[in-house]
Amino acid sequence: MTRARVFVSVVALLTIPGIACSSSSSPSASEGGSGGSTDKPTGSSGNAQSGSGAGAGSGGAAGASQSSTAGGGALMGGSSAGGSTSATGGAGASGGNIATGGGAGSSSGGATSGGATSGGASGAGTGGSMGTGAVNSAGCGKAKTLKNGTIDITFGGASRKYILRVPDAYDSSHPYRLVFAFAESGSSATSVASRNYFTLATLDTKSSTIFVAPDAANGAGSWSKSDVDLTDAILAQIESDLCIDKSRIFASGFSFGGAMSIALACTRADVFRGVAFFSGADLTGSCPATLTKPIAYYASQASQDSTGTPMPSSGKIKQAQFAEVNGCMPEPSATTFPSAGQPHTCTDYKGCSAGHPTKYCVFDGPHGWEPKDPGQATSWDAPEAWKFITQF
Repeated sequence: MTRARVFVSVVALLTIPGIACSSSSSPSASEGGSGGSTDKPTGSSGNAQSGSGAGAGSGGAAGASQSSTAGGGALMGGSSAGGSTSATGGAGASGGNIATGGGAGSSSGGATSGGATSGGASGAGTGGSMGTGAVNSAGCGKAKTLKNGTIDITFGGASRKYILRVPDAYDSSHPYRLVFAFAESGSSATSVASRNYFTLATLDTKSSTIFVAPDAANGAGSWSKSDVDLTDAILAQIESDLCIDKSRIFASGFSFGGAMSIALACTRADVFRGVAFFSGADLTGSCPATLTKPIAYYASQASQDSTGTPMPSSGKIKQAQFAEVNGCMPEPSATTFPSAGQPHTCTDYKGCSAGHPTKYCVFDGPHGWEPKDPGQATSWDAPEAWKFITQF
């Protein structure tokens, strides 16, 4: 097992009304901090690991400066240009989903495949301990064959494709975070890649993440329930060829792409560590009536996201459902949008189960993934999402 100190610290129309409590409009820059995570652990499979950090570590993975990228292909209320911005790493969170491979939180750390972990930070609750090592995929230690760019995959008897981005300095002995980014309606994987995976790749200054943008069957962001299985197939191919930390797999997307993130949160909470998406709604019909598995959950919503069935309030409804299954305390004000001319607000739900932070950000404005607060030249949304992802 490799060594790690990772802290767990509308379709063109969409949804709801909401504001929030504890919020942060303009994240501050920080390249780590006490208890921050090390994104690129070292070591070899089978070696003992030493863990460090504190239960709710201060400082998380760095959010770094984001260069300006033009948003393209957004349907209804498209994106605007991004600029430089940075975010502070979030606090470590304990616990995890089934994929973490950690044991119950304890001062000595849980066992991890390939070697014992010592000195892990204590973690309250169950479902995995903080300070445990990465969970290596089968591709760790192998010479990779997948190349950056468009990759074809046979699924359901048809040829599908996705676009892969692996760091230039890829090292097969280091397990990488993996982020799936799904296009909005009317857009494609090529558009997502050209926008640096909703600028998340731009924020990855440590080159600790592999990004993948699948294409919908029509190449225009119209996702369906079957695309959950497509995601499984892509993930299997990537994990067998590349060194992935299976305890840090995430989904993101905008609009209909946010719907795919919701679909995976509903059906693959034992595989994905969390989701962080923009103006999404439950559009694929993948979610059961009652959620049973918790998952780390970040979502943002615009006041001008359309209403209707199922898009309108489905984003609002889903965030409340995930807050509940995550064991969080109710936050009635989370879905109250700011007044015109006011900055965005974010609600960090309190009392959530260990390892399942839940955050909901709302803003006044049109449907989009790059909203800007009044008087600000750059967007806060992708940096908030990246901070959320890199707390693990």
